[in-house]
Amino acid sequence: MLAAGASSRFGSPKQLVEVEGEPLVRKSAKAALAAGATHVFVVLGASARRIAPALENVAGVSAIENANWQSGLSSSLAVGLRAVIDLTTADGALVTLADQALIDGSALALLVAGFDATHRVVASSYDGVIGVPALFGREFLEELTTFHGDAGAGAWLRAHAAIVTKVPLAIASLDIDTPHDASRVR
Repeated sequence: MLAAGASSRFGSPKQLVEVEGEPLVRKSAKAALAAGATHVFVVLGASARRIAPALENVAGVSAIENANWQSGLSSSLAVGLRAVIDLTTADGALVTLADQALIDGSALALLVAGFDATHRVVASSYDGVIGVPALFGREFLEELTTFHGDAGAGAWLRAHAAIVTKVPLAIASLDIDTPHDASRVR
């Protein structure tokens, strides 16, 4: 899960916004576990020391820090995927964003259900695009660690649309960027 951003439009760490009685970052990590993830790596950057305690005592969740978070989204994606590659034998990686507040375990389970030996990339589709959350087969993870700047998994998905199994997930279109967004979710 990518949660390293500075929340500059929000004004404080949006990862700590309370949603349904818990910090957004914790709620999002628990959603991945509920969908069947065996381990969740949460990539932190800006405000890592403030955010990490929200993840304590959640079995199966590890906070990892991206020291180069300012260099763009791609560096956080690489840090998270490198953890999956190096520390697990997982057949794939579910890439999620901490600020997609309406994504829950049942939404992520729809992506997991579509992933198998012949459907190796499964992504959500919303607002006419494909993007994250998305599940990538292990064979694609190394390539996804090579991006630079703000290029992320969404750009890769759109460039490889022919091999992507698309799952309609309209709720993925709402992410929290501003206090107004947070009030809409509440």
